[in-house]
Parts: sequence; structure tokens; C-alpha cells
Amino acid sequence: MCGLAALFEPGRDFAEPLLAAIERDLHHRGPDSGGRLAESGAALVFRRLAILDPEPRSDQPMADSSGRYAIIFNGEIYNYRALRERLAQEGVAFRGSSDTEVILEGYKAWGEALLDRLEGMYALVITDRVRQVAIAARDPFGIKPLYVARRGALTAFASEMRPLRRLVGSEVDPAAMAELLLYRFGGGRLSNLKGIELLPGGTLAEVSLSDGRYAERRFCDPLDSLQPDETLGEAEALAAIEAALERSVEEHLLSDVGYAVQLSGGVDSSVVVALASQRSPKGLRTYGVSLGDLPQDEGPYRDMVVSRYQPQHSEVPLTAQDYADALPRAAAHMEGPIAHFACPLLMLLCDRVAETDKVVLTGEGADEFFGGYFRYGDWRRVRRYGLLAKLVPGPLWPLLARYRGIRRYAGRDAAITASIYFDLVALQEAFPDLVPRAGPREAAAARFSDFRDRMLASDQSAYLGSLLMRQDKMAMAASVEARVPFTHLPLARLLNRLPRNLRIPGGETKPLLKQVARKWLPSELVDRRKVGLVLPLAEWLQDEAGLGRYLDYMTSPSSGLAGFTDLKRLRKLVEDFRESERHPGVPVLAHLAMIEAWLRALEAKGEFASAALEPLAA
Repeated sequence: MCGLAALFEPGRDFAEPLLAAIERDLHHRGPDSGGRLAESGAALVFRRLAILDPEPRSDQPMADSSGRYAIIFNGEIYNYRALRERLAQEGVAFRGSSDTEVILEGYKAWGEALLDRLEGMYALVITDRVRQVAIAARDPFGIKPLYVARRGALTAFASEMRPLRRLVGSEVDPAAMAELLLYRFGGGRLSNLKGIELLPGGTLAEVSLSDGRYAERRFCDPLDSLQPDETLGEAEALAAIEAALERSVEEHLLSDVGYAVQLSGGVDSSVVVALASQRSPKGLRTYGVSLGDLPQDEGPYRDMVVSRYQPQHSEVPLTAQDYADALPRAAAHMEGPIAHFACPLLMLLCDRVAETDKVVLTGEGADEFFGGYFRYGDWRRVRRYGLLAKLVPGPLWPLLARYRGIRRYAGRDAAITASIYFDLVALQEAFPDLVPRAGPREAAAARFSDFRDRMLASDQSAYLGSLLMRQDKMAMAASVEARVPFTHLPLARLLNRLPRNLRIPGGETKPLLKQVARKWLPSELVDRRKVGLVLPLAEWLQDEAGLGRYLDYMTSPSSGLAGFTDLKRLRKLVEDFRESERHPGVPVLAHLAMIEAWLRALEAKGEFASAALEPLAA
């Protein structure tokens, strides 16, 4: 896991102070070593977290023996040994034992067809001095972030936005802001800032080094595999799932420096621990967030896994005050609002992981591929509410206050809107001018007619991206590489072929994963109600010295959110919240406080200045 930046502009010599500042921006992603390669029209900047072949011979930027090609690469290729063997048979002589060199030699041998052979997570840039082109590519799920900025003849890529902000500025994108309010995370190319985009997963970009021309093509779309085969039987499906899970976890243990597992106490991470333990002859380290006496703490379920598999387990106790104090740093590293409220806790957990390990495995992706959210168990009701909402004329909604829960689906695809957990109507009333247009979520869902397929398509193409970004950036804030064995293309292709009535029958979540998991985990853990890392946000927001201080920021004269709505509306929301004794569901204000925190981190004001990285003016 590393950090990279690549700058291209014909005829331009990129200044040394700029490149040095960019390298410092990326230092937390790769504290082990750094390197730069600069010449007229091009500059490559790299920071390395050394995991495979940690010797200096595998540092980057890496050039081939002829000097024609150079690469910077962030990620891990889990089938690199098989590719290396194939290349060796074709006469390639390797200098080291890293996957980086395999990618470089594979590109020399097979060109862009190499991308169809890679299994793993990656963001990479390769330059070719002879053809005078550079290519950039991102893995099919976008597990590794890769941003792109274009201005005139300039094209730049980076693992984080901060280096690109030095080139194109930091203006908030109103289109992204509308999506952030509704979905908490911008879909598709939206990066949150104007002039910067996310390169979509499974996309290859090509830049001409002679004239700056830019082109893209999609080389892999995981949704193409969403074609349920209703002829598959349950026994056949379960056997295939078990084998694919075992293979994925085993491949994700590839490391020359060890690994640990992030253990929540839920089924997903517990399965990873079970399979990793069986494949770790030297023992396994696990880490879990302890919320103490809070009812949301899942310690008893972690204890079941620890008792059965005997990993070297560490509980990381975290409090409401820890959360509040960590929020500025988490917002600075997320480069956007905290889309998932557990982000600061995951960052603090990875701080502890970093004391012993550079690699941590997590359970991201299981819910999006096995149907793990409550809406999958309740999909028939969600579909029915969506149909009812279409029948109600708009002017009647104010008269139907008791049907507020159905109103949230009005004018939207219920398969997508069901992923929104807070009071959508209240949010729209507070920000009436920020209405998101149909975007990548709708485009993905529109490819399918079945309601369950539309839910999966939306989650796999957008919601999963927010989880992967969360895990990457919170882990990298602590210089730790996060791996996600449930988000693995061979496994995903298998799961997307499973019959709907086996995968998402309704009435329960993740039935197939639970059936497989019973082989490795106690039924008390497998069959309990899904919890996730749920936090007592309403209670924490009432503490004005803790998380509640962010509500004061939101309503102050320097409010960032006030630039998008009337400050009086924000103050009314906060007053009503603080005066009320009952706060059902996820408070809208929790979501708004995270957006406010990001806006302040963007400008590095007040306590956010101390949490930010090096000032951009440097």
C-alpha cells in the first residue's frame, strides 16, 4: 500500500518545491521510502509502504532495464506469482520478487491486455518513453483510490486529492454537495471538489506525453457479472461459496511482513478470522474496538471467536470523547464528510494495529454481495412502498403526515433510496436548493429490471465505494494497508450468478453466508440480529464539550454549511434537537455535523488546522 502522484504537461518542468510538497502530502501512505522521477513534461512521485519484497530493489518509481518504461503502483496483486511464472517461461529475468516488477514486465509483454489478468487491488501509472504515452488504471471495484485533475494541457493523477489541490484549487463542487447531503458519499466520478474527479473503477486512461491528449476506456465492469443463474441448486451454490471464500482469504494473506485482522464481532470479520487462523501457522493478531458498557459493544461476540481460534487479540477501548477529539483528523484524511460514522474509531483502531502490523484484513463487501442490510431482508415491503409513493400526487404529501416514511420514496427508485437511514424529508426541508440529479446509482440500477438486482447494482457500484474509501483512508491515516477479501473479483463473479431466491429470499439477511459460516462459527454469533458498529450519536451530540461542539460550529457565524442554506434553518434544527428528549433513528444533525467537519478541515480552521497535513500554501 502506497501513495502516488503523476503529473503530465508537454514542455513543462515541474518545480522541485512542488514535487517535494506532494511527496510530503503522501508520506503517511508510505513512510518506508520515497522517490521521484522528473523530466520535461512528466513527473512521478511515490511513497512506499513496503510489504512484498521490502528491500530497496523494489522501491518506486521503478524503471525497466532498458529505461523505456517506468511505473508507480499502489496496491497488491494477489495472483502475481502465477503471472511471474508465466513471464519467466517467456524469458523474462526478474531483479526482485515484488508484484510491482511483475506488472511492469507484464505490461511490456502483453500491453494493456495485462489488466485482464490482474487479480487484486491497484492504482497504477506506467510511462512509455518510446510511444510517448502514459497510462493510468484502477482496479475493477476501485478498492484503491485514484483521482484525476485536468486543466488545459495538464493531466495529473494522485492517490489523494491533496496533491491535486495544489494544482487546481479546493472549491467545493455543488453537484457533489447535493449527493453528499442525500447519500453521504458522491457517486461515480464525483470527488467533492471542482476540477478533480475519481477515475472510475475498471477504467484505463491514456495521456499523450507529446500533445497532452487524454482518452479513457472501461476495461472491466463487475456489474456485467450480475446475471443470476436460477438453475443453480443450493448445495452446489454453498460448496462454490465455501471454496471461493477460502481461496480469497488465503490470497489476501500474501505478505512478507505479516498481517492482522480487524475483528468487529459480526459474521463477516469473524469468517475472515476463522479462515485466516487456519492459514497462519505462526499465529494471528486481531484487533477490536471496545465501547465499554455501551449496549452497542460487540465484545461478547468477539470473545466467542477469540475463544475458538485463539488469536492474539487486543481490545482497543474508545470513548465518546476519543471520537469527538479524533473527528478533525479523520475528516482531514477522508477528504470528504465522514460518510460512515465509525470512521474516527476505525482510524484510532488502525493506530493500534500500526504498532505491530502494516497489513489488516477487514470484512468490507460481504453485505453488498451477500445481501446483508436490513433492506434486503425487507425488500418486498420496500418495493411496495416505492410503488405506493408513485401513486400519490405531489400536492397531497403535506396532508399525509403519517405517511412520512413512504414520502421519502417519492420521485426516486426505492431500490436506491432504501439505503438512506436518516430523515430524508427533514434534510430536504433544510436544504431545498440542493437536489441531486440522477447519477451513477440510477444508471447502474436502470440496467436491471428485477428489484433485488437493482438494489445490488446500486450498492455494488456506489455504496460499496464509500466503504472501500473509508477503509483505505482511515487505515492509511495510520500507515496501514487494509485488505478486503470479500471484495474480490473471482468471488464477486460467483456471487452475482447465484439464484435470487437463494441469495436474497426476503425475511433474513445473508442467508447463504450464514449457512457457510456455521461451519466455522458458533450459531449464537451467526444467527443473531445484525448490529454493525452502531454508535449512540444522539446521546453524544447532547454533550456540548464532546461531539456536540460540532453543532455549535455548524450554527456559528463561520459555519461552512451556511454557504448552502439559511443559517436560521440550521439553528432551528439544533435548537429543536437540544430541546427534545426523544431522538429516534439516526439524527440528521449527526450527518450535518460530519459535513461541517469536512468543510472546516478543507479550510484548516481552528482545531482543524492542527489536524490537517502540511498547509497547501507551502
